Amino acid sequence: MKFASLRKTFITASILVTAGHMDFTLAHSVSASIGAGSVNTGSSDLAVVTCAPGTDYFEAQIRDVASPVPGLLVNLHIVKGTQMKTIADTVSGDANYTPFIRVNGGPGIYYIAATTTTAGTRVFDLNYHCQANNGDHPETDIAVLQVE
Repeated sequence: MKFASLRKTFITASILVTAGHMDFTLAHSVSASIGAGSVNTGSSDLAVVTCAPGTDYFEAQIRDVASPVPGLLVNLHIVKGTQMKTIADTVSGDANYTPFIRVNGGPGIYYIAATTTTAGTRVFDLNYHCQANNGDHPETDIAVLQVE
């Protein structure tokens, strides 16, 4: 009887822990499209991220999930003050994220942009996090400013 009760408790706790991790991950991931109306040039999507006090840095990574198109790549840019980091997903349409890039700007406003190298539509996934050096995960808010 005690074994059945412990087993139910363990299963319930496991489900709650897993659900908690899924919410944590999904809360800082977004899928979007870019370039639907582009004809002659690349396109840009722009967002602002606010990192709460306790943040030491902001990090993000991107992956292009659309069908491969030669020469049409997705780039990620992070800007805060006078600092900027950029990375490109160099394999169009694969299932892999770029490595994380980070800007050590503390709490406050960060701008992130996804851009394309030429005209065409791409679908991308973005992971982003405000982080503390001690491993804490301060509150992270995002607002989209521009979609092209």
